[in-house]
Amino acid sequence: MKKILLFVSVAVIFASCSSKSSFNLEVNIHNNNSLIDKQLILVQSLDGNTVYTDTVKIKKNNFTLHIPYEGTAIVNISIPKSNIKDFLLAAEKGIIQLNIEGEKVFIGGTPLNDRLQTFYSESDSISLLLRELDRGIIQQDTPQAYEEYRQKKSALLKENTDRIIAFIKENIDNPVGEYYYMTNYIILPERQLEMRSFATEKLKK
Repeated sequence: MKKILLFVSVAVIFASCSSKSSFNLEVNIHNNNSLIDKQLILVQSLDGNTVYTDTVKIKKNNFTLHIPYEGTAIVNISIPKSNIKDFLLAAEKGIIQLNIEGEKVFIGGTPLNDRLQTFYSESDSISLLLRELDRGIIQQDTPQAYEEYRQKKSALLKENTDRIIAFIKENIDNPVGEYYYMTNYIILPERQLEMRSFATEKLKK
């Protein structure tokens, strides 16, 4: 009888563990062998609280991490002492792809991460245009050239702010939108009234 009870207890515990939700993070590294033997640090946060952390030593260019899932959340990933900047992705059910090409990071595979990657790509494009604009004015120092530069830069910065606000509004009901709302609300005082108009009750509090 005791053996039967022990078996049933073990079976219940196993079933409980196996029923826990998780998602897969597929990591693929190309043209960056310097990442081998580096530490990949993952911190998953939900409603401002850390719900899961892990540190993985990168031993090969392709591997999969099985990560607990407690709902759509923010995942911060860093690879210290490497040429990869810290970045953010979203915890979602399914298979999330993390592709590192040289020093560039690309994410996708789930709806929210696909949107986030589009946002990142647009940010990179705007940054490139701003750098090109700055380089161009260095070669010209006339008042007319500077005024033209100032107008173009102002228009580009407004376009970028409009893009950020639109992304936040589109994602205001998920942790990614909440994160960008909180990080941009203070630095965009001229848009705070607009941002408050579509903020959720949770954010208003």
